[in-house]
Amino acid sequence: MMSASRRVTAALAVVAILVVFAVGVGPASAQEQADIPYSAVTEVRAAGDAVNVTVLRSEYAVTSSQIQLSENGQEIGDVDLTTAAALGRPIEVIYVLDVDNRSVINAGLSIVAGGIEAAIDELPAETKVGLVTAGREAEIQSRPSTNRTRIRTALQGAVAEQGASIVDGIALAAASFSDAPDAVRSIIVVTTGSDTASARSAADAEAATVQAGAQAIWVGTGPAVNGLQQIVNRTGGVVVDAGSVEGIPAAVDRTTGIAANRLVLSYEGTGERGDRMPVSLAIAGASVDFSYPVGLDTTGAFQLAAIASANPIERGFFGQPAVMYVSVALAAIAIALAVGTLGSMFAGGETSLDNLLARYSDRDENLEEEEVQEMLVQSALVRRAVDITESFAEQRGFLARIEELLERANVPVAAGEGLFFLSAIVFVASAISLVTSGSLFAAVAVALIVGVGGYAAVVALARRRVSQFESQLPDTLQLLSGTLKAGYSLPQGLEAVSTEIADPMGYELRRAITEAQLGREIEDALAGVAERLGSPDFAWVVMAIGIQREVGGNLAEVLLTVAETMMQRDRLSREVSALTAEGRVSAGILAMLPPGLGVVMYVMNPGYIGVLFDRTFGLVLIGLAVLSGITGLIWMKKVITIDV
Repeated sequence: MMSASRRVTAALAVVAILVVFAVGVGPASAQEQADIPYSAVTEVRAAGDAVNVTVLRSEYAVTSSQIQLSENGQEIGDVDLTTAAALGRPIEVIYVLDVDNRSVINAGLSIVAGGIEAAIDELPAETKVGLVTAGREAEIQSRPSTNRTRIRTALQGAVAEQGASIVDGIALAAASFSDAPDAVRSIIVVTTGSDTASARSAADAEAATVQAGAQAIWVGTGPAVNGLQQIVNRTGGVVVDAGSVEGIPAAVDRTTGIAANRLVLSYEGTGERGDRMPVSLAIAGASVDFSYPVGLDTTGAFQLAAIASANPIERGFFGQPAVMYVSVALAAIAIALAVGTLGSMFAGGETSLDNLLARYSDRDENLEEEEVQEMLVQSALVRRAVDITESFAEQRGFLARIEELLERANVPVAAGEGLFFLSAIVFVASAISLVTSGSLFAAVAVALIVGVGGYAAVVALARRRVSQFESQLPDTLQLLSGTLKAGYSLPQGLEAVSTEIADPMGYELRRAITEAQLGREIEDALAGVAERLGSPDFAWVVMAIGIQREVGGNLAEVLLTVAETMMQRDRLSREVSALTAEGRVSAGILAMLPPGLGVVMYVMNPGYIGVLFDRTFGLVLIGLAVLSGITGLIWMKKVITIDV
C-alpha cells in the first residue's frame, strides 16, 4: 500500500502539473496597440428614447460607415452622425496663455500669441472665445464672446512676467463660461513650462472644470506637469506636445479645431430606465469604452467611466509571459507546500505526538519505527528553510507565542513550519496579485489579508477549542465526582472520565494521564492542561485538587460545588449576552455599512468612488473615516461588554 508521504508527493505533482497546464493554455497577453487617433466621450444624453453621444476627437473627417458601436454587447447598426455646431449648440473656447518670462527667449511669447490669434481668425463667427493670461497672477482678459477685438489687442500687447499661475488660470477660465445649458465648452492651455505661481491646487482647478462641463486641452512643449495631466485626464481632454515653441502655432490651430468641433452620434438605446449600459465605440481606428445611466443626461469622465472588467490584467513588465510563468511556478510551489502541510497533518491519521505517546497508552495501534521516521523527516531544503524561519521568530521573541497558540488550537504542526508555510503562501499570493493587477497597493493588501487571515484562523480555532473545553468542564466534574463516590482513585476516575467525555476534554485528559504514566505528577500534568489551554476555570479545579490532597476532605463534594458554581455563572453569562445582543447587532451593522456601501457604489459607478483613491485628500478622508469607525466600535464594545 502506498505510504502517506508517497500519496502526498503524488498529489503535489498532480497539482503542480494541473496549475502549469491551466496557465499554459490560457489566453495570451495582449499586444501593445499602435498609435491611433484620439477619441473621448464627453457627454451622453439619454433622457428620451434616443441616445446622443458627444465625442471629442482629433480628426473629424469621418462618415457614418466608419463608426462601429455596440451597447451591452449588442451591435447598433443605425447610427446618425452630425456635429454639435450643426445642432445649433453654442461653442465656447477659452485660451489660458502662459506669459512667464521664460517664453521671451527667441521671441517665444510673440510666436505663441500669434498662433492663438491665427487660430481665432479661423473660427466661425458665432463661436464665443475668451482669454485668460497666467503670469504672476491669473487675469481674465476677455470673457467668452463673439467680439474678437479685445482678445487680439490683449494678445498683441502681451508682456512677459516673472511667474506662471497656470492652475489658477484654468480655475478662473472654468468660472468664466456662460450659463448656456447646451454649450460645448473647452479650455485650451498654451504653455512652454511648468506652473510656478498658482495659489490654488490642481484638484480645485479640476473640480471647477468638471463643474463647468468643460474639457481641458493642453498644448505645450514636453509632458504636462504640476497636475495638468491629471486635469486633462479627469475632464476627458487631450494633451498635444508641440515639440518646440515654433511648433506651438500649428498645435494651437489643431486643438482649436478639436475644441470647436464635436461629433454627435445618435441612435436608439436598448436599455431601460435605471440600467447602466456599457458601450463600445470605434471611429475610424479610434476606440473608446464608456457607460451611461439610462434616463439621465451625463457629463464628465468619471460619470461616463467604462464598467470595469471582471478580470483586468494590465500590460507592462508584470504582464510579460515570462513573468507570468514564473509567478505560476511560484503558485504551484505554494500549492504544493500547502498540500504537503495538510498531508503531513492529516494523511497519517494521527499526529507525531500521538504516535510517540501511543506506545505508552492502552491503545492497540503501534507504528513501526520506519513509519515514524518517514513522517518526521522532511526534505533538507524545506527543513533548512523552516530552521531559518524558526530561528528568526525565536530571536524576535514571538516563537513561544506561536507554539502556545498552535498547541491551544491543536494544530499538529511545529511553530517554525507553520510560520514558514504561511510566509510562503503570503509571498506567492502577493506576487500573483502584483502580476495580475500591476498595483503594489493591491499586492500589499493581499499580503496583509492572507497573513492576518491565516493568523486569525488559528486564533479562531484556539478560541473555539477553549470554549468547547470550558463548556464541557461542569459535566466533566460531575462525572469525576461520581467516579470518586463509587470508590475510584483520582487517576482511575480521570481515566474513566476521559473515555466517556468527548474531545477536546477527553483528548486533554488522556494526554494528562499518559504523561502521568510516563512519570509526571498527576497534578503537574493537569496544571499543564490548564496552562496549555489558558483556562482559569480548570486551573481552579487543579488548585482545589492540590489543596484537598494536602489537607484532606471530600473531593467529590468539592468538585460538585465547583461544577454548580460554573453552571450558575454560565447561566448568568448567557442572560447578559441576550440582554446585550441588540447592541452587538447594532455595532456589526454600523461596522459593515460604510465599507458595504462603498463596495456597492464602486460596482455601480467605479469612476465616482475612485476619486477617493486617486487624490491625496481622498486618501486622508478614508484614513479619518477608518480611524473614526474604529474609535466608535471600540466605544460600543466597551459599552456592551460586561464582565460576569
